[in-house]
Amino acid sequence: MASSKLLKERIESIQDTRKITNAMYLISSSKLRKARKNYQNVLPYFTRMRDTISRVVPHLPEEPVHPYFHERQREDGNPRRAYLVLTADKGMAGSFNQNVLKLLLEKADANDRFYVIGQVGYRALRKDPRLVKEFQYGATAPSLQRARDITVDAIDDFKSGKLDEIYLIYTRIENALTSEPTMVRLLPLDRAHLQPAPKGLGDPKGDVEMFPSAWTVFEQIAPIYMHGMIFGAMTESFCAEQSARMTAMDSATKNANDMIRELQLEYNRTRQGSITQEIT
Repeated sequence: MASSKLLKERIESIQDTRKITNAMYLISSSKLRKARKNYQNVLPYFTRMRDTISRVVPHLPEEPVHPYFHERQREDGNPRRAYLVLTADKGMAGSFNQNVLKLLLEKADANDRFYVIGQVGYRALRKDPRLVKEFQYGATAPSLQRARDITVDAIDDFKSGKLDEIYLIYTRIENALTSEPTMVRLLPLDRAHLQPAPKGLGDPKGDVEMFPSAWTVFEQIAPIYMHGMIFGAMTESFCAEQSARMTAMDSATKNANDMIRELQLEYNRTRQGSITQEIT
């Protein structure tokens, strides 16, 4: 049986850990509320941009194929793919990062490339030869400027021919309690996906004047649309990260309370036994 002094030291150590986990729970809760608010504030803008690009696409000629829609075919039949992976800058978020990296490794081939956002993903893949670029969130939540910088790099690599396909892997929030890693194609764009007319905007092939041409308008709108896709994924992934960390830290705090309760009982029994022995 452990001595009273040792039990008391263990209780104090767990109490200190509980303070940390509870503080991290409160911080994650605050970050989650701010991230959701920011996302809701910019969502109408990107929703409108999605509606606008849906009106432009039907006016684009089928030939020649616009570079953003061009699905390249290589002689060896293996397109050059890149995966833009959204992970966290910090751990202690349960299986949040592991689930994203697991999906990446399941989908990727030996010749694919990895563009990783977040320190956790970078540390996990830093020795993988497929890692070619690493971005950071920084100390704050995702920003429009970071999303814009990532979008520019992705578009440049695609238009220059370095990459044939670019996929985005991030964590999507299913509901208030669960989230799942998901993968969507960023480039080339899917014309069929952008074809349907949004509600309330009338016939997409109606009398719409575009100056100087539909091609030029699309060339300006498409990067903003992809910028919105990346920013939305970053924000949703950041929300999922904070939610996962809240859950993990809440569970750790409850476990600490249970351990303290059990150690306190053992400490009381040990102390009582010591007192009884002295009296005897």
